Amino acid sequence: MKITVIGAGAIGLLFSARLFSAGHKVQLIARQKDQSERINQAGITVFSEKGEEKMMVPSETGLSCLKESDCAVITVKQHQLESLLSAINSIPVTTPIIFTQNGMGHLELLENLPHEHLFVSTVEHGAEKLSSNEVRHNGIGTWRIASFKGDLSLVFQLNKKDDSLFPVDFHSDYYLLLGKKLIKNILINSLTSLFEVKNGELIRNPYLNKLLHTLYHETLEIFPHMKEIVTVKEVERLCAATASNQSSMRKDLLLKRQTEKEAIIGFALREATKKNITAPLLQFLYDGISAKEFGEGIRH
Repeated sequence: MKITVIGAGAIGLLFSARLFSAGHKVQLIARQKDQSERINQAGITVFSEKGEEKMMVPSETGLSCLKESDCAVITVKQHQLESLLSAINSIPVTTPIIFTQNGMGHLELLENLPHEHLFVSTVEHGAEKLSSNEVRHNGIGTWRIASFKGDLSLVFQLNKKDDSLFPVDFHSDYYLLLGKKLIKNILINSLTSLFEVKNGELIRNPYLNKLLHTLYHETLEIFPHMKEIVTVKEVERLCAATASNQSSMRKDLLLKRQTEKEAIIGFALREATKKNITAPLLQFLYDGISAKEFGEGIRH
């Protein structure tokens, strides 16, 4: 497949390299000209348990390649999507587009797009951007894709069954797929960010663990259909498996970047308002992270 990846952050670099390695014809669109030039000169280097791998993925800052693509993959953060609307609208309406954003706030944006095949996804891979053309593949997970609208079979070629480094899976219910990831993000990202801890502290520290349970029950009041899909024990197992990891929201604060709190916690609060449900702990976490952003001079 001819695949255009939009966004050259950690996920964009990793996806470009892994899709290229799987035999697809990949073009990476970067925002900065110097990053694009560096990638064209030196390729993308991926560091993982397998060692060091270099993939000569072509990159550009323009959008001309979108007209020839079989598929576009948008890997920027959710709060960056609005600034990409002109680029998204330049993609032919028949070209499948896959969104990789956390949270569910971007569903409103998707509803207003004219494209015939729009897909959402969750990313379980761990990725850390080391430089403009280097990325560390911290943990192998699965890229799970579901159709928001359109024919999902158009991207079935993404699933290379013999690719153990980049497995792809397809799901029938996009709302349950995103909802499951949303619940985990709300619990882990918000608590680790506000209390400045790694994931494992949410099970090691009894007070943080109590907050985790309280937040789980408050969140499931807003999303009761997720009770059978995500259990608090499952979230605790994830915390144990990623005990030494920093959550993505925690990393954003450490790097003085805008967080995805609006897409994750903000979405849950808006849903609570629609249902006349009070969510005091969620509101406290949202305001607390907002205060941290303000204190660090992070402007939206």
